[in-house]
Order: sequence, then C-alpha cells, then structure tokens
Amino acid sequence: MTYHNLLFTLAVLFALWAVMAKKLLTSAIMLALVSVTVSLIFFNLGAPWAGVFELSVCAGLITVLFIGAVSLIRSTEEKHPESRAPFYALPLAAAIFAIAGWFYLPAFFDELASWRRLADGSGTIGTALWDLRRPDLLGQVLMLAAGVFVIKSVFPRRTEK
Repeated sequence: MTYHNLLFTLAVLFALWAVMAKKLLTSAIMLALVSVTVSLIFFNLGAPWAGVFELSVCAGLITVLFIGAVSLIRSTEEKHPESRAPFYALPLAAAIFAIAGWFYLPAFFDELASWRRLADGSGTIGTALWDLRRPDLLGQVLMLAAGVFVIKSVFPRRTEK
C-alpha cells in the first residue's frame, strides 16, 4: 500500500512540476518521469504489457519527439514571454486533490487489489480489456489527461494583435 501511495504521489508531483515549469524542456522531462511512474504502477498491478508499452512508447518515443519539437521552437518562444499568473493557483488545487486523495486512494487501492487476477487466455478481447485490465485503462486515461493539460499550459492560445 505504501508503495502505491509513493508511486501515485510521485506521478502527481511530476505532473504538477511539468505544468508549473517555465521551460518546455523541463516540462517534457517531467512528463517522461510521469510516464515512468505510471509504468511502474502498471508493473506493480500485474499488467506487464501495459507497463512495457507505457515505458517504451510514452516515456521513450513520445518524449524524444517532444524534446525534438521543443528544441526546434525554443528560440521563438524565448522572444515572446507570456504571463504565468493563472498557474499560481495550481498549488492550491494540488493541495485540495491531495487531501481528497488521502481519503479516497486507500479504498481505491483495496478495490484494485481485489481486481488483480491473471488472464487464462480464454474469452474475448472485450472481457480482457473491460474486466481484467480496467486499472490499465485508468492509467492510460490519466496519462492522456496529464499530457493534454501540459500541452494546454505550455502552448496557450495566442491572440492576434
């Protein structure tokens, strides 16, 4: 249980750091660390294929592409600094989520532990995906949401003057 809490806490801290970072390169590296943490969660929950996919594709390939794109656009971004004032409310939101997580995550982990079972190789893909691998889908959705929030925060809408 403590290991789960540590991994989820690290994932949240890395995600917040990715959103709060002033440099795009730091955001990309923090997203890679979120992905590594999520892959460790997958391995710990008995989903090695999802863990390998998360580690190789999200932490590896996508991070390399993102860092490459950041290095190409860095010079134009440094010429036009933008206000980061709206992001100063993020620590308050993180504190609210941490307090809520303190109460809800232990029951969530107990439920996840009750779902852990090995697939016997029979059945349909729907059964494997929606019944046996529900925690994997939750992790993928959380990774997607973290990526969307970081992209929205580092590439805000620009107004034409």
